[in-house]
Amino acid sequence: MPAQDWSRVVRPKRSKGSVDADAIPVAVIVSYYGGEVREGKSASVKCCIHDDSRRSAVMNTYDNLYYCHTCGKGGSSVAIVMEKENLEFKDAVKRAVEIVTGSGHTLQSKHRRGNAKVSRRTWNI
Repeated sequence: MPAQDWSRVVRPKRSKGSVDADAIPVAVIVSYYGGEVREGKSASVKCCIHDDSRRSAVMNTYDNLYYCHTCGKGGSSVAIVMEKENLEFKDAVKRAVEIVTGSGHTLQSKHRRGNAKVSRRTWNI
């Protein structure tokens, strides 16, 4: 029986200029675009993607997710930057890092949530 080729399965180590996309806090991005920020798993907030008069969006600061029930847009902090500034993914990651570091925050990766492992998306910038 031939040996398994694990080269496709093992991820390369992070390089110096790489960013964990899950580490970009959604609260900082929403605040930057003038949206309302509330802590929690399902905090109702006014949408930062469209002009909103009521709390139609839900922010999850634990999992770094955002979704608006009115416009149907949201996702991660990178998705919000992509939508607001009409950028491609890689450029949106760079812009999100600029926003977070410019506001005095640091990027910290969450390796585990509870007992479950978290998949890490790492992007070179």
